[in-house]
Amino acid sequence: MNSPAGSTATLPRHVLWLVCIIASIGFAFDTYELLMLPLVAGPALAEILQVPPSNPLVTQWVGNLLWITALCGGVFGLLGGWLTDRLGRKTVLAGSIFLYSFSPVLAAFSTSLPWFLVFRCATFVGVCVEFVAAITWLAELFPDKGAREKALGWTQAFASVGGIMVTGVNAWTLAHAADLPALPVPEPFNAHANWRYTLISGLLPAIPIALMLPFVPESPVWRERRRSGKLTRPSFGELFSPALRRTTLVTAALSACAYGVAFGALQLTPTRIVPGLADLAEPRKVLKPLQDEAKTLNAGLDAVMPAYRDAIGSTAGLAEVAGQRARLRVAMRSLRRSADAAPADAKAALTSKLAGMTNELARLDAELAKATEGKPDAKRAVVEREKAMGQIAANRDKQEAADTQIKARGNAVQLKQELGGLAGRIALALLVVAAVSRGKLLRLFQLPGVVVLPFTYYFLFRNNPDGFGWGVALAGFLTVAQFSYFGEYLPKVFPLHLRGTGGSFATNVGGRMLGTSAAYLTSNILAPMFTGTTFEQVATAAAITGGVAMALGVALSFLLPEPKAGGMDSH
Repeated sequence: MNSPAGSTATLPRHVLWLVCIIASIGFAFDTYELLMLPLVAGPALAEILQVPPSNPLVTQWVGNLLWITALCGGVFGLLGGWLTDRLGRKTVLAGSIFLYSFSPVLAAFSTSLPWFLVFRCATFVGVCVEFVAAITWLAELFPDKGAREKALGWTQAFASVGGIMVTGVNAWTLAHAADLPALPVPEPFNAHANWRYTLISGLLPAIPIALMLPFVPESPVWRERRRSGKLTRPSFGELFSPALRRTTLVTAALSACAYGVAFGALQLTPTRIVPGLADLAEPRKVLKPLQDEAKTLNAGLDAVMPAYRDAIGSTAGLAEVAGQRARLRVAMRSLRRSADAAPADAKAALTSKLAGMTNELARLDAELAKATEGKPDAKRAVVEREKAMGQIAANRDKQEAADTQIKARGNAVQLKQELGGLAGRIALALLVVAAVSRGKLLRLFQLPGVVVLPFTYYFLFRNNPDGFGWGVALAGFLTVAQFSYFGEYLPKVFPLHLRGTGGSFATNVGGRMLGTSAAYLTSNILAPMFTGTTFEQVATAAAITGGVAMALGVALSFLLPEPKAGGMDSH
């Protein structure tokens, strides 16, 4: 291949390594930032809305967050792809990384639902823009075909590492939040909430990337084309010109299929399918009456919340006192459980500490009486809310053992899925250097999926709980490899002035807007059509969604255009 002027033939080896390190960090934290949401959404929304995590309002807003962030990511990600072609690959890459690094920090200090939503949407937008900018920049810095494919394949493998990293960081903050510095948030919010520290950790990629970016170049071929005045202005309409229409539509549809499997089956597995495994029947039996009781208790809480909100809104200082009382009651309940389970030699110290907390609660009783002097309805609203919250907490304590057993299984299956996805990315990186047509390479992962997804979610789910986890790992292997495939393929099939725009349309409109809607298709449209428990309904629907998406992908792969023989520089 003839390298254009200013290509990486002139770049030192250490610069190319630096480029790969930046790309690896970017891809790893793409996943890291996205997978924060399932980890922090529940506790964050519960605190912001001032209700327990089991409250239906939390469940409703978790679902709202998922589709709103995906919609924003798709729309603004498409704009980001256009800006990548207009302003430069490195410029937009840097901006997107800083956007998804700093927006989680701002979300960590959110005390209202609208601002939390805005900052989580900004994070999703940054991730959607970064992926396309990164693969375009990386592909153009490696004009040699073999080196380019290795760089794209191996750096994208780090995307799966990000999922493992964020799980570990969240577990660490959960264990150490009480010992970390208090965050400057007002009452009644928790200055040591672990979800806030997890979000703050999203700042990590900005530091090394800010230090390294000045030492790596913009895409030479893009820079030279722009400098010479030969860079055509990017246009969304051109994506649907006769020369590119097939490429645009087929890559978007294939991306939608891959994301459809991920969101219509894999992402639902830990919470909506795993609890229904046959060997979890006993904890399900324990939880059922307690969960029914929890619904009644939450309805009671919902009934007193309007009066509580009116009270703290109209009574100076009441929000602060109510917040302090709520946190103290949580701490007392936790300490009481620890004292009950402690050996005799430790019980005395814990009992003494509990007595001190009881004295502090008495002081706060006086503070409450003072703040609500002359306003008996305001005091009653606070007390009734505390009573409702206490009943819900007691119910939650009864659920804890069985719920922990089910969640542990969900986490184990999730880890197998993540490791399967990492193995899939590595396998793709090894296979992509082989002289295999793009369609055949993609079908190596799609064809087995046509069988694996239905077999796992229908047969193994019902008949082999242990085998189900390994089936999910294989499904992750076959699905996640396709994401790396498109990262390697898309820069080759769009002309230089449309690489960001075209890649963004395929990934963001096809994948992150259309493909993610498969979660709604599985849970809300297909699942109710079947009999059995809720878990069996969702598993059956996931088998259909995953299998059909894989089969549709196989059919579409035969329409996938091969990159031009002259390579990227022929565009």
